[in-house]
Amino acid sequence: MLQKSIIGFCFIIAFFTGCEKDGASKADPGSIGTGGSTARFTIVGNYLYVVDYGTLKTFDISNPNAPVAKPDIYLQGAVETIFPYKDKLFIGLMQGMYVYSLADPAAPVKLGSVMHLRSCDPVVANDSISYVTLQNGSNCGAAEPGLYIYDIKTIMTPTLKKMVLLSNPMGLGLADSVVFVCRLKDGLTAVNVKNPANPIVMYTKKDGEYMDVIPYNGLLICYVRTGIIIYDASDLKNITKLSTISN
Repeated sequence: MLQKSIIGFCFIIAFFTGCEKDGASKADPGSIGTGGSTARFTIVGNYLYVVDYGTLKTFDISNPNAPVAKPDIYLQGAVETIFPYKDKLFIGLMQGMYVYSLADPAAPVKLGSVMHLRSCDPVVANDSISYVTLQNGSNCGAAEPGLYIYDIKTIMTPTLKKMVLLSNPMGLGLADSVVFVCRLKDGLTAVNVKNPANPIVMYTKKDGEYMDVIPYNGLLICYVRTGIIIYDASDLKNITKLSTISN
């Protein structure tokens, strides 16, 4: 059983803001930060990437005592989230998703994009598929709320494969072939995406008001209104609550 005293709040904050657990100064060119799908900054190797409304900012932090700002990249639309995967950045906007190459980490280059109705747009991805939750309502626009699954094999032109209607979709996390979608009071929903064209809703946990989730080394670390809930996710068909950390 995990104990509350073992996990400091700086550790939790690092996860949900996109930082590496060991800190920027220890980053190496091959390392990738672990962050939540609603994070607004992340570290990849020796570079810090920050999204600030309509701008992608890049900082060389190889010398943490003297970080170097690189030229800003101006993005069209209201940027909400940033998610790193291997040599790419997936950037969620109210109007869609951008994919940027980090072949030159000091100067990200846009590879492709997909646009949709105005909405709020967390995103996670793997080698061939990206998963996006779109919300609706007064602040997020008129898109149908749910989990949107995009084929990104042709990175220049992502295509929608399937949409799963879900109420109140917020942050999300991908563990093997299961996407966990946070749905506030409607719970944490597990969706089997082994066949991305035929996703299957498996179950929903309702231990809190879920906002974001990070799968990490057989655990699910969930950010909820009242703090943190940690699950044992070694069996994705039946996750088990381990501990909570209250605000």
